[in-house]
Amino acid sequence: MVKITNIVFSGTKACIELDNGNQLWLTKKDLADSFLKRGTEYDDDSFYEIIRLYQYPRALNQAVTMLARRPYSRNEIKKRLKIHKYSPDVCDLVLYKLEKERLINDIDFCDQWIQYRINHNYGPSRIRQELRSKGVEEKIIEDALSIQDETDYEEHSLKLAQKAWNSICSGKDQYKEKQKVIAFLVRKGYSWEQAKKAFFQAEQQIKKQHDDA
Repeated sequence: MVKITNIVFSGTKACIELDNGNQLWLTKKDLADSFLKRGTEYDDDSFYEIIRLYQYPRALNQAVTMLARRPYSRNEIKKRLKIHKYSPDVCDLVLYKLEKERLINDIDFCDQWIQYRINHNYGPSRIRQELRSKGVEEKIIEDALSIQDETDYEEHSLKLAQKAWNSICSGKDQYKEKQKVIAFLVRKGYSWEQAKKAFFQAEQQIKKQHDDA
């Protein structure tokens, strides 16, 4: 059995507080239509069937609206729905529907995110960290990163090194300036070796430009 201990209203929403500590949101209209009442006990199956009836269409619409703006991982959608206090089974139903309709796919999301971040000059370790924070499975991340062309990272790390060189290096303390450029690249997600290689390539190109001038 589940008991509604309190109902708190906020704008057009009603927060249903249960005796097990959980909270669920319905709109005021849905609450009125559902005939759920404060202080009343319900059979678990009957109660959550009512919740699904009213929450599922709104949760699905919210998830589809999110995906219309940009791609999201499965875990990001789930977290957002939980924040809005949809029941766990409603969250699972929405995710099942989205996957069935191919609106979410963590493999595709991972590939898109990697390309997006590479194009913004981020390196593999930073990209890996971001994907982990989005709840993408480790195997999906590693498989997606493993097929990336190393020359893509080299090209973008060189651009980043050239930009950092122009803003940091003045020739006053070459050792410290070199360390700053390399540390900047490492923070962007490149390994120490990738960062050093990019630095020396940028150094050679910029010196050659000065010599030619």
